Amino acid sequence: MQSFNRPAFGNALLPVAPAQALASGRFHRLPLILGTNHDEMRMFVGLSLAAFPIRTEDDYRARLAEAFGAAAPAVEARYPAAHRPSPALAWAAVLTDRSFTCTTLAAGRAIAAHAPGLPLYGYEFNDPDAPVLAGLPANPGFPYGAAHGFEIPFLFTSFPTERPLSDGQRALSDRMVGYWTNFARTGNPNSAGAPLWPALRASFPHAPSVQSLAPGPGGIHPVDASSAHACSFWDRLSQ
Repeated sequence: MQSFNRPAFGNALLPVAPAQALASGRFHRLPLILGTNHDEMRMFVGLSLAAFPIRTEDDYRARLAEAFGAAAPAVEARYPAAHRPSPALAWAAVLTDRSFTCTTLAAGRAIAAHAPGLPLYGYEFNDPDAPVLAGLPANPGFPYGAAHGFEIPFLFTSFPTERPLSDGQRALSDRMVGYWTNFARTGNPNSAGAPLWPALRASFPHAPSVQSLAPGPGGIHPVDASSAHACSFWDRLSQ
């Protein structure tokens, strides 16, 4: 299977691949928040649609074959295009789960295994109507949802978007800023009056509990991101 990206390593700054470093325990022991967005790869897919459209199921199958080779039929069976609003959104879901969510959770498992007492918290930004970042192309029928980088305006409200946050989104922004600043101050994002954010390390090796961040009543709550993003499937496929 092809990789989404690979950071450069092999020098004094980064002597080994990050995944290898985490798996072997070669990392600094510092309190951590790590997480992803629910629809990470929609931004990258959306940027490429003009040059590389995915209009049909055959287009989708061609992408799967190029990325996963002999494993493509298994991936299509797990992510059938018919179960998504469009083949392009099915492709984005595949890449989000394989390249972002499940790899992030794997990093969390490695960190928890080598540093069981380390403050470690996970999140998933999940506002399906988050404002689109300024400058991204419009793709009719392809909503960006909670795509890569779409959480940034909730933490840094001067970040440019195509429309302002709604009242509910501003309330979510206030809560997220509170979580992050309290974590920076104490190593724990929790504070009185905020929905409890459970530690990610406490949920391993069972279903990893990350804090879902979305606007509205009940929008902030723990979720099993591994099950929601088919990480056991990807773990088996990678073996």
